[in-house]
Amino acid sequence: MWDNAAPGWSWMDMLARDGLHVFAVDLRGYGRSGRGAVAGQATDGGPYARAREVQQDVADALAFIRERTGAGQVDLLGGSWGSLICGMFAAGAMADQVRRLVLYAPLYCAPGEGEGWRRAAADPADPARIDPALAAHRQVSEAAFRARWDEELPAGNAQAWRPEAVFRALFDECLAEDPDCVGVGAPAFRAPNGTLADLFEVYSGRPLYDAGAIRAPTLLIRADHDRTSTRGDVLGLFDRIAAPVKQYVEIGDGGHFVIAERRMTGVHAAVTAFLQR
Repeated sequence: MWDNAAPGWSWMDMLARDGLHVFAVDLRGYGRSGRGAVAGQATDGGPYARAREVQQDVADALAFIRERTGAGQVDLLGGSWGSLICGMFAAGAMADQVRRLVLYAPLYCAPGEGEGWRRAAADPADPARIDPALAAHRQVSEAAFRARWDEELPAGNAQAWRPEAVFRALFDECLAEDPDCVGVGAPAFRAPNGTLADLFEVYSGRPLYDAGAIRAPTLLIRADHDRTSTRGDVLGLFDRIAAPVKQYVEIGDGGHFVIAERRMTGVHAAVTAFLQR
């Protein structure tokens, strides 16, 4: 998502051209993190790669970056489920390593919302808890991926908001990074179900971290058509964050994946301005 192969659509490249040192982390179970070997070992342990589990991945990445660059602190940027990971880190024991925090399409505590997300992870016998039979991973086909994205956009208007080449490049890269996945009836890649379990908690009104512990300057940014990161949830998070410097920005005519849509330049401009101020 951050380094889309479609020409001109890599947000990492855009940030680097603005003079920032940019690193992206393939968390466990994602990208080139050794997903095939890990997935084979994680079939019986419930949802794989919960936000609390990948905190060590973030700590390891920051240790590498600080050693590589000599920086005392690092800016953290997390989107969607990644906002939970980065928010948790910035509120935790190693928060002093965070210079600035950017949470894109953030999630925090939205009881009564996200019915589809809650249903995907709920125990059929007790909808108030996570299904104990929820597998480590799920398979994501092209049709499922497209439908997930399109539900965030105005009906029948997906092509006007999202270039097809961007979608194609993103899905093809996901397939290439998981060559051992065997889809059912169509090409697919594996996605860890830790995300589903964490979103179940968010939409059940159980925040995964204390936003009042965040002291680093923080930017919250979302798009106006985002049905996953809702305005009410984000403004509630904004109010709870204790940082003396905090900012909320909303981008018009975008969905949950706005950084891969035609309005991504607005996100880029706001984030760059915040990090360079």
